[in-house]
Amino acid sequence: MLQPENYPRYLGQALVLEPDPFVEMVDDDNPWVEGLFLVTSIAVLVGLAKIVGGLLLTASLPDPNAVLETFFLALRQVTGGAGLPAEAQEQVRFLWDLWRSAVGYGTGWLRLLLLVSLPAGWLLQWLVTGLLGYGGARLLGGQGSLNQTLGAMALMVAPRLLLLVQVIPFTQVSSLLLWTWGLLIAYRALQTAHELPYPRAAAAALFAFLGMALLTALVATAVGFFLGFWGGLL
Repeated sequence: MLQPENYPRYLGQALVLEPDPFVEMVDDDNPWVEGLFLVTSIAVLVGLAKIVGGLLLTASLPDPNAVLETFFLALRQVTGGAGLPAEAQEQVRFLWDLWRSAVGYGTGWLRLLLLVSLPAGWLLQWLVTGLLGYGGARLLGGQGSLNQTLGAMALMVAPRLLLLVQVIPFTQVSSLLLWTWGLLIAYRALQTAHELPYPRAAAAALFAFLGMALLTALVATAVGFFLGFWGGLL
C-alpha cells in the first residue's frame, strides 16, 4: 500500500516521465485502489480551487444580473433604443447563465456541486482511458493486468495540478497542454505496466487518447444539441 504523503513525489516524477512512480504503482498490491484515491484527491483539490476562484470572481464584480442588464442597456443605446429582440435576449440570458455556472460567478451554493461533478467526470475519463489503453496494449503484445494498467494510468492526473491556478479569477490552463502531457504520461504508464517497446506503447497510448477524444466529442455534441434544443424552448 502506497503512502499518501508520497503522492507529491509520484506526481512530480510522473510529470517528467521518470519511471519510478509507474513501477511503484504497478507493483502495489492494489494499483486500481491507489489510482482511485489519487484521481479523486486531485479532482477534489482542483474543485476547491475553482470554488475559491468563483467566490473571488463574484466578490470582485457586480451582481451578475446587473451586469447583464447593463449590457442590454448599452445595446439599446447603441441601436437607438431598438436593442435585441425578445428571443435573442432569452438566448443571451441562457448563454450567460451557462458561463456563470462554468466559472462559478454568482452561483451561490451550486458551485459546491463541483466537488461531486469534477471527481465523477475525472474518474470516468480515467476508467475509459485505462480500459482503452489496456485493450490496445494487450492487442500489441502487452502482458500487464487491467489492475496494473489502471494504477499506472492514474498518474495522468499529474498535469491537472496546473488547474489549481484557477483559484485566481480569469486564469485558465490550455486543454491542449493537459491532453498532450497526459498522452506522454499514458505512454510511460503503458510501457511500464505492459513491458512494451516504445513504438507499441506509444501506439497503445495514442489509441486510448483518440478513443477518449472521440467519446468526448460525441458527448459534447449530444450535450450541445440538448442545450441548444432546450434553449430554443425557453
